[in-house]
Amino acid sequence: MNSHAYLIIANRNFNQLALLLKTLDDSRNDIYLLIDKKAGSQILHPELINARLTILPRINIYWGDYSLIQAEINLLKIATKTKHSIYHLISGLDLPIAGQDEIHNFFDSHIGENFLTYSATIPKNKLKMRIKKYNFTKHFRDYNIFLRIYRQLEKVELGLIQKDKLPIDLIGYGSNWCSISHELAREIVCSENLIFKIFNKGFLVDELFIPTLINIRGKSKFPIYYEKPVHNISDEFQGNLRYINWWDGSPKTWRISDFD
Repeated sequence: MNSHAYLIIANRNFNQLALLLKTLDDSRNDIYLLIDKKAGSQILHPELINARLTILPRINIYWGDYSLIQAEINLLKIATKTKHSIYHLISGLDLPIAGQDEIHNFFDSHIGENFLTYSATIPKNKLKMRIKKYNFTKHFRDYNIFLRIYRQLEKVELGLIQKDKLPIDLIGYGSNWCSISHELAREIVCSENLIFKIFNKGFLVDELFIPTLINIRGKSKFPIYYEKPVHNISDEFQGNLRYINWWDGSPKTWRISDFD
């Protein structure tokens, strides 16, 4: 039997998180949960019957900061101690829209493949700016007027002075939510030092590190199920098998009116 690992990063809405865990409660699943330390003292009491749940030590996770990559690597380190056929990286705000039998049957037919959504929305010359060395990386969403002025000056300095860390053609870009093979999961864990060297102090680098690592190591080693880049419009297929609606929101929060 092929087992699936669900790697969940959560930071709020614990009632929805409990519902997510319930929908994943299947004997074929191992669930690994990391909750943002900033979520406060809320305690989750999941009542799972079939799935195995591992709750990792909390860390502080900041928007746009390397800490999100660190959270993903922490989850993969624990999850890859047991070999799974696929590793699903999801948010605590996600819910499956297919049953576990359908999900397992599909991935049983695609062992060894990787499911990422590549994006064509940002040009390469802007992506290379994301892996520069920024200051105050825990405050990318801080709208303090002085910090906003500093950010404008910092962009000029980064573009004129700092050298590029990578050839521009190696930089990849896509959704940070993905489903990856055991081979790629292990490669990420084994490449932690390289990933830190390239992406630490970067901006929104969680969307870059897996596609870029694949480019560095060679795409032939890690087959991609669907790699046509998307433009965030409604009729595009998302290669990571998520249905994330960027065309109506940032992204749109699905509600009962969207059920059909």
